[in-house]
Amino acid sequence: MELQSNPRIGFAPRLGVSILDVILGGFFAGGFGIFLAFLGLGAGGVLGLAIDEQAELESSLEAMGVGAGIGALMGMLGGVVIGYFIYSIIEAFTGASPGKMMLGYKAANDDGTCGDTTLYLKRWAIKNASSVFSMLALATGLIFLNPLGSIIGFVMFLGCFLAIGDDRQALHDKIAKTAIYHKKDII
Repeated sequence: MELQSNPRIGFAPRLGVSILDVILGGFFAGGFGIFLAFLGLGAGGVLGLAIDEQAELESSLEAMGVGAGIGALMGMLGGVVIGYFIYSIIEAFTGASPGKMMLGYKAANDDGTCGDTTLYLKRWAIKNASSVFSMLALATGLIFLNPLGSIIGFVMFLGCFLAIGDDRQALHDKIAKTAIYHKKDII
C-alpha cells in the first residue's frame, strides 16, 4: 500500500506567509493611516481655528497648528488600526489573506473540501480572538475582556507551533476544523 503525502501547508511556509502579511499589511495600514492623517490635519486645523476664532491672528494660527497636529496624529493612529483590521478581515471572507493569495494558499475544511464564508469567519474569529475580545471590551465597556483576550491571544500564538506536527494544523485550525492547502489541492 502506497502512502499518500499530506497536501496541507506546514509551519515554515505559513510562517513565511505571516511575515509577508505583516509587511503587506504594514504598507496597506500605513498608507491608510497617511490618508486619514491628511484628513485629520485639515479637520483639526479648521477645528482649532474655529475654537479660537475670536483671538488675535498669532494665537489663532497657534490653535490651528495644535489642532492640525492632533488631527494628523489621531488620523494616523486610527488609520493604522483600521487599515490593519481591513487587511485582516479579507481572510475572514475569502479564506486567504493577501499573502496566502499571492502564494496560492487557502483555508479549507480539515478534510480538504472547500469551505464557505461561515467557516472562514469562524476561523478568523478564533485566530484573532485577542482582537475580537478587545473590540468587545471597547464596545461594551467590559474591561475584564481585555486581559482575557490577551491570555487567549497568547494561547493562540503558542498554538501556531502545532502546525509543526504531522497534521499541520495550528490550534485555531483544530478548533475551527480547518487546514491550509494549496488552492489546487482543495476538493
